[in-house]
Amino acid sequence: MEGGIVTDIIVPICLALMMVGLGMTLAPEDFKKVAIFPKAAITGLVFQMIVLPLTGFGLASLFPLKPELAVGVMLLAACPGGVASNVITHLAKGDTALAVTLTIISSSLSLISIPLIVSLSLVHFMGADSSIEFSVLETVIKVFILIVPTVAFGMVLKAKAPAFAGKSEKFVSLGGLIFLIVLVIGVAVNERELLVRETANVGPVCISLCVVTMGLGYFVSRLLAINKPQSVSIAIGTGYQNSALALVIATSFLKNAQIAISPAFYTIAMYVAALSIVGYMNIRKGE
Repeated sequence: MEGGIVTDIIVPICLALMMVGLGMTLAPEDFKKVAIFPKAAITGLVFQMIVLPLTGFGLASLFPLKPELAVGVMLLAACPGGVASNVITHLAKGDTALAVTLTIISSSLSLISIPLIVSLSLVHFMGADSSIEFSVLETVIKVFILIVPTVAFGMVLKAKAPAFAGKSEKFVSLGGLIFLIVLVIGVAVNERELLVRETANVGPVCISLCVVTMGLGYFVSRLLAINKPQSVSIAIGTGYQNSALALVIATSFLKNAQIAISPAFYTIAMYVAALSIVGYMNIRKGE
């Protein structure tokens, strides 16, 4: 995808606003919560930062995907869940405090994990002579600029103007959802021929990645004697990825809309899975 005002300016600005919205849900005290439930936090981080990328690599290697689609799967697996995963966790009766803690830590770690995983994936799936220009240092800087100052700004807003932040948070979250929907539609329309042609291949990979990681996150957590609300948080945090960030990196950093196909398809799969969990947990609570 060629660079332009949409991919180079509008899309990153929209994602930055979503990160501000994430910051407005956080407070400095949230960073201390990891000490309250270390086993659950460590388990969640292991799944998000290690199990998820390994599962993505296994599926991307197992299925006959085009190299760009395989890189898209790995890019997605490298982007931890954002503010929307915290909302889904709350609706699913999970431990929201744990979800927020995981979001904070995994988002910080993603400054290194995203460039590293994408760099290795480009070499493995597309070869060292890939035409896609990718600078690890430049990507680290760009991801840092997108995440750290914006989230920090949101936290400052919440601390200095809590009433304004409380009212704005809902609009920012809604705007972020609309932005994600528009972005997915844009990618789908722009690459409709490829999407139709590759649905039979990329569909099973994305659905498998979502179902397997969420399932492992929940059941392994329960086997480790982690309570049900925390297990729900870990499951959603593992399978509900920041597809908006993955789409921005694919279209604005890598300038390749084909890589964005996998995150776009996964967005649909993860929303179906997440809403299914929300419905199931609420039905069980009413029994």
